[in-house]
Amino acid sequence: MPVLWEPSLPDIGHLANWMVSSHKLGFDASCLQDDDPDTFWQSDGPQPHSITLQFMKKVLIQKLAINLNIVSDDSYTPIRLLIRAGTSLYDLQDVKTVSFDKPMGWIPFDIGVERAGKDSMRPLNVYVVQIIIAANHMNGKDTHVRGLKVLGAKEARLRDDDLLPFTSMEFRMHEFVR
Repeated sequence: MPVLWEPSLPDIGHLANWMVSSHKLGFDASCLQDDDPDTFWQSDGPQPHSITLQFMKKVLIQKLAINLNIVSDDSYTPIRLLIRAGTSLYDLQDVKTVSFDKPMGWIPFDIGVERAGKDSMRPLNVYVVQIIIAANHMNGKDTHVRGLKVLGAKEARLRDDDLLPFTSMEFRMHEFVR
């Protein structure tokens, strides 16, 4: 299956601690990261179901990509997601609501903040992202998600004319003499 998102966006999901609201035995959070379209996370418990990603340090997140299959999963397929983000589990704020019509395969969507008067979105700078399954196809109770990717911001390109080609914030602070 072709990759449907920009290859310049790095997958930063491996930096997070993944938690799910519930799961059936053998269908846990590891199935979200295994890149196998035949495995899936299956919820098992009261709604709403959620996937929570907690990072050890603040990260820039541009997009999420979710792998869904309405043909195989039918009423287990999410059709509406609520994305929440913040600095801890206790201060999460709603960032975006995403709806799908017959979702099939990898579906990328931007979760960044809109820039005034620009086409592009500014990435979120957060410690925690939570994906809440707000609704399933045909009002299904449990859910199947076949994969999830967390895509960071574009990496800064070094220019040939950079006198000090530093990329970290600590070094960039001292790039210019006042």
